[in-house]
Amino acid sequence: MMHIDIPDLQEFRALATARGEVFVSLYLPTSPLHPDANRIAFKDVAKDAISQLREAAVSKRIIESFERQSGALSGRIQEGLDDNKYRLSGANTLASVEEFWKSQAHGLGVLARPETKSMHTYRLPIRPKPLAEVADRFHLAPLIRTMTSPLEIFVLAISEGGARLLHVVVNMPPARVPVAHVSENPAETLDRPSLHIRAPRRRLQNLEGEKILEAQYARKVDRAVGEALAGRSTPMVLAAAEPMLSIFREVNTYPHLIAEVIEGSPDHRSDAQLGDAALPILDRLYRNEVKGILDLYDELKPHRATSDVSHAAHAATAAAIDRLVVDLDRVIPGVVSDIDGSVTYSVSDDAETYSVLDEVARRALCTDARVVCARSEEMPAGHALAAILRYAF
Repeated sequence: MMHIDIPDLQEFRALATARGEVFVSLYLPTSPLHPDANRIAFKDVAKDAISQLREAAVSKRIIESFERQSGALSGRIQEGLDDNKYRLSGANTLASVEEFWKSQAHGLGVLARPETKSMHTYRLPIRPKPLAEVADRFHLAPLIRTMTSPLEIFVLAISEGGARLLHVVVNMPPARVPVAHVSENPAETLDRPSLHIRAPRRRLQNLEGEKILEAQYARKVDRAVGEALAGRSTPMVLAAAEPMLSIFREVNTYPHLIAEVIEGSPDHRSDAQLGDAALPILDRLYRNEVKGILDLYDELKPHRATSDVSHAAHAATAAAIDRLVVDLDRVIPGVVSDIDGSVTYSVSDDAETYSVLDEVARRALCTDARVVCARSEEMPAGHALAAILRYAF
């Protein structure tokens, strides 16, 4: 099983607003099957960061501090190291490092502050490009992509043969979600011998009685699923055939059940097959959201929408962005003022600059805007972003 670490919004805000003399951001693709290759790839991007620190004439003390941090994480240096997911210290340092490199996902982000000797690690379900970035703040574009991309969906497979709830995450095998008081056998869930009524039983009469029992079963499953997913906003897709499909939709109370379905009885589909069927639905759901925002952008421009990067930077700084579509594969180097959001562009990306698009997305996220990533071909007229504003700005 792969391990995933994605920062919540509060943690992201802390990372996004942190400022100082030197911040080092490292990203690299990893594999859960090749811990030694992961470690070598990390050493390579760490060396790149050290070269950038030296080129930027950073003090020797800070460079040595980062060398100790990166060396401890790679296992080359046996020195205490704290991060947000692992505590690598004392006699168990090497054992903890070994376990860390064995429990990787598809990508790794390492955010270090040599001045304060702090380091955060994030194991990601995406494969970022190898990157070492030195600046006065963290480079968060890969984390933003992870936080704003479609990564997970629930699948509720329900039929007369039973019900199961799956958690499907991109690049991971689906996992069953425990649902209290729901058995895989519908009759056991209702505490009856069967859902089928072969002869009149009190007020239950044949097909009419079966429909009543099926509705009772659907309601019980709905209540249990609602309890299991309380507080979640992750979309859920039904895997069902008629008549159970329509019956469950009538009683459903989970607010994030989507319209598209995995058609046909799920009884003869494995968890893996249902997961494979759900991922294209998740992608279409996300692409439709992107299209919806861009359609609204067309309606509201130029007064309540903009694709001008400088205008969007001003708006993001003033908390005026409501929705933002951004192409995070594009890099526009520069500096954005913390005071008014004015942009100073640069011809190259170095230790003194960062990606302006990353910064606009970062500020929008920190002010509760909905941020989504799009492919270059989806963006309007080749623009790098499209922002819908909360008011004319």
